[in-house]
Parts: sequence; structure tokens; C-alpha cells
Amino acid sequence: MNRISLTRLRPVMVHRTDAEGELIHSPPGLSYVWIALLVLTALEALRDLGWIGGPTSLYHLWIHDIVLAAAAALMLARALYEPTARRAWLAFGLAMSVWCVGTILWSVVYGGQSRPPYPTFADVLWLLWYPLMVTGVVLLIRVRFQRFELHRWMDGIAVMLIVLVAGFALVVQPVAEESSQGWLATIVDFSYPVLDILLIGAVLGVYGLLAWKPDAMWTCIGMGIVATTTADAAFAVQQARGVADGSRYDFVWTIGAILIAYAAWVRAPSTHDDNQQVTGMRAIALALIAQALAIGIQIYAFFEEVGRSERIVTAVVLVVASVQIILTRPRAEPVLAEGAGGGGEQAGTVPEAAGIKPPHGFPPQRNPL
Repeated sequence: MNRISLTRLRPVMVHRTDAEGELIHSPPGLSYVWIALLVLTALEALRDLGWIGGPTSLYHLWIHDIVLAAAAALMLARALYEPTARRAWLAFGLAMSVWCVGTILWSVVYGGQSRPPYPTFADVLWLLWYPLMVTGVVLLIRVRFQRFELHRWMDGIAVMLIVLVAGFALVVQPVAEESSQGWLATIVDFSYPVLDILLIGAVLGVYGLLAWKPDAMWTCIGMGIVATTTADAAFAVQQARGVADGSRYDFVWTIGAILIAYAAWVRAPSTHDDNQQVTGMRAIALALIAQALAIGIQIYAFFEEVGRSERIVTAVVLVVASVQIILTRPRAEPVLAEGAGGGGEQAGTVPEAAGIKPPHGFPPQRNPL
């Protein structure tokens, strides 16, 4: 066999992802899977809203659990599909798996009870979802970003703190005021909204790294987390009041799971422009908005009661936003010129660096720096 024929027999490596770990090609036939899951989710939503009838077990025990299991399987399949972002999607898949296992076990053990106990063993599995999700986010960041840009991290930190303030005021505080449970139930009840708010803040921090231009993958991850947070917040407030009834909004958790699973298989954009240099007011607009919100909260505290934690967080926001403005201030770029005779490089002249010719008859002044 000659050399040409051997070359033709060698396998051709087909790259399934780009350098950022996002898919270039997706498996054929996957669109039919999404259509089936959307139909099942729509049926569950219609049943929860009371627009169609049918046995409760069919929608809450079968359709809901099947969609969650399918979402977990899709994320784990994405981890097996290619190695670039394998560890990240393995973490996401494990997060969805423990959520799914907890839901199925709860349905089997407590599904037929009118007043099931709280908390249960399933809460341990559901709470494991948060550290695994954070692990997946961190691993995706490591795939996407090859360099550390402090000012973009500061953007994300400022937004995360603002989200914390709003979350404590809108979710945590109502839970605290309505709670009449034991200490263990209260801790578990608080854990869900607090961890949800931290997770949303982490994703917003990623959006800051992306120059506030998230692509479809990160948008779906963010929307999925917001959906699960909405359902968690509603359940936490109802549970604190002793009137929890998740059957009215189970479909919101299902939507969140579908969105995160879809993020695993979404196609990569043609270009990534998150490394584009942002200048002018755009570079400090977010920091100014964060400062204005923090100042507004501090002023509001003079007239209405505001928790100590909210005051502390808003003070930290002011500090972080100020540091972010300092980090994004314009800096003079060093000008290098070729040395005379030595072939090396040395600082150029001050007028020449500014693009100004020296007056006739005067030698150029060397840059003292």
C-alpha cells in the first residue's frame, strides 16, 4: 500500500467546539428531543394553571420527573460529547441529577400525603444543587477566559452585591417575618433564597466578564437560574406561612431545568467580541448606576427601617464601584522607540510620543521617565 492510500485512511479530526468550549456542530435529531420536552412542559404548565384537567399524579409525578431526568441526561451527554468543557457540563449534569433524584424520591415517599414533613432527606439533595452549579460556572469561566481582567470582575461584584440587597429585601426579609417554624425548618427555608441570590449574582458577574454581551449559552443558563429562583422564592414564603403548595408552579422549576439543559447544546456564535475594549462612559456606567442605587438605599434608610445587613452591603457597593472607576481610568501607553546605533529600545521623546514636532531650532526633549 503506497503512502497516498495510507494518508487517505487516516481519520480526520472534526472539532465539535470552538476555543471557548461552545458547540460548532450539534448531533442530528436533537431538535426532536427539545420539541418533545417543550410539549411535556406545556402540558404541565396548563395543568398547574388549571386550564386543563387530568390526574395529578400524571403531571406532577410522571411528566415533571421525566423532564427533569431528561434534562440531567442531556447535560451528562454533553459532557461525553466532547472534552473541551467536559468537566463543566459534568458538574452541571451532576447538579441536575441530584435535583432529579431528590424530586423522584420525595414523590415516591411523600407524594400521597396532604401535609408532608419539612424539611426531609430530599432537601439535602436539593441543596447539593448549588455547589455543583457554582462548580460548573467556575469551570466554564476557566474554559472561556484565558486572562484575568480585574475591572470586569469588579463590575460583576458590584452587580452581585446590588442583587444581594434587593434579594434580602424582597425575599429573605418576607421569609423572616412570616416564619413560624422550628429552627431547622427556618434554616433550610432561608437557605434556598439566599443561595439562589448568590448564584444569580455569580452569573451576573460572568456577564460582567463578557462585557455585558452574554451569548446564547450564558443567557440560557441565567434565565434557567432565574426561573428556579422564582419558584424557590414563592415556595419559601409559602412554607414560612405554613401554606406551601408547589403544585401551582411546579412547571416553573421544569422550565428552569429545560433552559439550563438547552444551554449545554446551543450553537456557538460566529464571533466572540467580549474582549473588545470598552471606553468612555460605557466603561464606568455600571459603576455609576451601582453607586446611585447604593446611595438611594442609604437615603431611604433615613426615613424607613432598613436592615443592618442591607446597609453594610450598600456601603461595600460604594467602595467596590469607586475602585472599579479607578481601575478603568485611562492610562498613558508607554512609547518605545528604536535606540540610535544599539538596535535596542528606549523611551521616546515627549513631543514625539504625543505626535507633536518640536519647534525649529530646538532639539527634542527626552522623556524623563
